Amino acid sequence: MRILICAVLTMSMLLAAPAAMAEPDDAPAGMKILDFVLVRPVSFVVSLASTAVYVATVPLTFPMGYSYDLGTYMVTAPWRYTSSREYGNFSEYRDNRTIRGSLIADARMR
Repeated sequence: MRILICAVLTMSMLLAAPAAMAEPDDAPAGMKILDFVLVRPVSFVVSLASTAVYVATVPLTFPMGYSYDLGTYMVTAPWRYTSSREYGNFSEYRDNRTIRGSLIADARMR
């Protein structure tokens, strides 16, 4: 019986150690898998479609002066959402800027 208790306690300590050493902001493994399997591929397809629409509308938006703003929202934002986030983190980019705040900052820089 003591051997069983020692084995259970040892296993619990070994399994709890990586969780204790993980960063508090680290996303759960399930969210990372969901991001990798579902969200990133869908985001990639949406980014391709959005870029194609942007390229098709540039002849109309460039003379009106809206091509930069439209490019920020239809090209930069989707591709950045697809490739510049940590896995499982849906609200911030790697540079700690929020998704919404990044679009506002890019529009103001212009």
